[in-house]
Amino acid sequence: MRVGAIIFSRMTSERLPGKPLIEIAGRALLGRVIDRTRHINGIDKIVIATSVDSEDDEIDLFAKEEDIDVYRGSLEDVAGRAMETCNFFNLDAFARICGDRPFFDPELISSLIMTYNNIDVDVVTTTFPRTYPPGLTGEIINANALRFAITSMTDIEDKEHLTNYFYSHSSEFSIKNISAPVDIDYSDINLCVDNNKDLLRAEWIASHVNDNAQTYAKMSDVISLARSWQKSS
Repeated sequence: MRVGAIIFSRMTSERLPGKPLIEIAGRALLGRVIDRTRHINGIDKIVIATSVDSEDDEIDLFAKEEDIDVYRGSLEDVAGRAMETCNFFNLDAFARICGDRPFFDPELISSLIMTYNNIDVDVVTTTFPRTYPPGLTGEIINANALRFAITSMTDIEDKEHLTNYFYSHSSEFSIKNISAPVDIDYSDINLCVDNNKDLLRAEWIASHVNDNAQTYAKMSDVISLARSWQKSS
């Protein structure tokens, strides 16, 4: 069983153009995602899945500088790009890592992989229903299940958002949802970087933690800092 971590990233963003390579406290957003991905336990391969669009040449170059493999596929058909990545690198399953989540929790993804390895399911997730806030969610997806789902995807939304089809056709798949700890208040938290306000928040959080390739801020610390930023902004 080969489990990969696929980081999905592309330069095109209407609200924050060039987002992956925008620096956050001295480290590119995509670099911060890579740093955290390296701390995930139970993965055999890290791959950045980007598009063949010429704008994403910069992501390809950045990945080479980081010594990370790249697969380039369709810009809009993310599900197809994921499937092709699995085929190319012989992955049986993968953790879906979104390139706009600089504070995702490697420990959470590691635990989802452990759960996936111990039970026979198509998807292990925190979004059916959502139990963690944006920026901290996690999904482990079986490659064969994705291959089956793609044969029935006709809606561009399903192809673009990868796991939509699984949740809207849940009777066709085995899905294990993981609950969040009850001792942390996640209400009103958003840790994705999607616009300028999100970028300011990420800058503030990153400047207050020792977050680098050797270590990373724990989820509880990030949540606490996000709340402090909300109060001060």
